[in-house]
Amino acid sequence: MNHALVSLACHAYVVAALVYLVYLVRQWDALATAGRVLVGTGLVLHGVALFGLFGAQGGRPVGVAQGFSTFAFLLLAIFLVVDVRYRRPVMGAFITPLAVAVLLPGLLLDGGTPLPAHVQRPLLPVHITIALLGVAASAVAAGVAGMYLLMERQVKGKRFGLLFARLPSLEFLDTLNRQLVVVGFIALSVTLVTGAFFSSAAPGFVWSWQSKQIATLVAWVVFAALVSARSFGGWRGRRVALLTMTGFGLLLLCFLSSYDFTHVGGGWR
Repeated sequence: MNHALVSLACHAYVVAALVYLVYLVRQWDALATAGRVLVGTGLVLHGVALFGLFGAQGGRPVGVAQGFSTFAFLLLAIFLVVDVRYRRPVMGAFITPLAVAVLLPGLLLDGGTPLPAHVQRPLLPVHITIALLGVAASAVAAGVAGMYLLMERQVKGKRFGLLFARLPSLEFLDTLNRQLVVVGFIALSVTLVTGAFFSSAAPGFVWSWQSKQIATLVAWVVFAALVSARSFGGWRGRRVALLTMTGFGLLLLCFLSSYDFTHVGGGWR
């Protein structure tokens, strides 16, 4: 039942992605509304499926399939909030295809292997949800940064084509990037601290220098430098966009390193 709901949600996301891609060419209000309705419907179905799945597992996340599925859910939830708040549906042409690509492994892979006994703690689902929220916020920020670089290239080259007429202004993209990076940085900070409690069989705060901890720490340093440079150094524009994409790349590496792909389902490690 849960798999069927996620499958229906995925179909809604695919249609929404097509609608937003058409909107990129023809900016009709009806297309923007249809895209929002499709994404919203998909999120409701997806959310019910995830709630039922985690409930059946006693609240314990299992496997890479559910990790990808939750990541896609949060990615689209953040996009929908941004779209409803700022009325920038054109972003859906970049975010919804990415979310579909992320969700597909969640449909094709099995649920995964059980969690190791030493990490089965009551607050682990909270830790993982915050971690995925940080990755999702950073993913949207990286997408916004990519749009900024596309717009900047057209402005500098004085080639005012389709994207220039369709994408938001450089100022808006830069501001939205800052807001998303702050959300991602806060979530990453909480993840870094709480992750040390779940990475070892020993009780309490233990830093074991595992690959995922190192990658998270380096990503945290990048985002900390980015937030500081914006707040105190007045950084804006291209270098901020490039740093955002670099930080997300590191977070993605951390996300993938958290799962074992040697088995069909993939398990948390």
